[in-house]
Amino acid sequence: MLPDRQVLVLGNGFDLQCGLKSSFEDFMQTRIAIANEIKNMQSSGEDLPLITVPCPDGHEVHGNNLSYFLWGKGLTVWDFILLEDKQLRAWYDVEACIKDWVDYSSPSTSGKTHIREICKEFKNIGGKFWPYLEFPFDAVLCVLAYAADFYSWDGQPGSLLDILLDQLHHFEAKFAIYLMEQIQHNGRYTSSVNDLLSCLANDEMSEPVLYMSYVQDRYSASPGFTKILDFNYTEPIKKTWKDGPTCLNVHGLARSYNIIFGIDGTNISPEQECYAEIVKFTKTYRIMALNSIPHPSLVSPYLSSDPDSATGTIKFFGHSLAEADCSYFQAIFDEVSLYESNTRLIFYYNKRRRGGENAQAEMFEKVNHLITTYGQTLDNKDHGRNLLHKLLLEGRLIIKQVPLDSHEVRIGNN
Repeated sequence: MLPDRQVLVLGNGFDLQCGLKSSFEDFMQTRIAIANEIKNMQSSGEDLPLITVPCPDGHEVHGNNLSYFLWGKGLTVWDFILLEDKQLRAWYDVEACIKDWVDYSSPSTSGKTHIREICKEFKNIGGKFWPYLEFPFDAVLCVLAYAADFYSWDGQPGSLLDILLDQLHHFEAKFAIYLMEQIQHNGRYTSSVNDLLSCLANDEMSEPVLYMSYVQDRYSASPGFTKILDFNYTEPIKKTWKDGPTCLNVHGLARSYNIIFGIDGTNISPEQECYAEIVKFTKTYRIMALNSIPHPSLVSPYLSSDPDSATGTIKFFGHSLAEADCSYFQAIFDEVSLYESNTRLIFYYNKRRRGGENAQAEMFEKVNHLITTYGQTLDNKDHGRNLLHKLLLEGRLIIKQVPLDSHEVRIGNN
């Protein structure tokens, strides 16, 4: 085993711990504020003033429709879809919400038929009289208004999915802008990232493997021993510094305005209606379309001829371990042959965060679900059933409080 070669898996909890207001809740508050500004204009009792706004195909529309003002302020249909969806879930589950809308013919969407409902309503109005939008309105009516007012929609589900995808691109761009603004306004973000990253990298290692030198603008110790799989849209590694660890932002970068909100495509079938349009919403499809640059190999594979070949440690911090990203973790576990190898898994929780009183118990539950689910994918079902027990017996599964200060980092012979 390569004991000091490790992969750090970072989720949004990493950025939040570094003081960045990167939560979706924070972002949506800014979107709600824009909508309320327009709502107050309309509720004043006076007609909205006439405005001219551009459409995606380059032509312009002129009038005082509410949809024109929402569009002109950069609000997308996904703003209103997600706001409405939150009333059902009590929190923003972006991926589940997108899937409920676009994977409309799948039984996994709990009977939600938004696409069919919109197509039916379009036929009812004959495609001639666009819906008059005014507050309050539901997400279905908003989509219908946008499709009719700005996209010259033909009433078909496939073209409506294309519209929803275009709107998703606009929504992602707004989130990217929001994140860049938050980074610019947070003067301590970079130093906080470096401090936390070094704590995570050096924790549970036999010796320090990562240091940041602000004087020399470089990484030192053994940066090549640490690789990072980042589910955030920010950059924990200073690209201008020398000898930085390998870092893969799997879902894009805010700086490049190419971030991805995608869905899990596991249960999407080519036999489904509008499959060609639906598949474009999946993470796999969108990552392929992101760029043609080959992704670096993050883990050293397990070789039966060399049992010490696999990456020694995989650490998780700030990630929800949600179902939508399980395929990434399964691929990593397969690569290191988790059952056969000596690879350790370390999951960090943070009981100091707001509402973190139950953080330890919550992490136990999530890890149990992740490992149990992965075990079910193994060809040897006996191995799958006892994988969690095996990891615990061999000391290869650690669940602990994240080291937030340098003196908390555990360094010794492991």
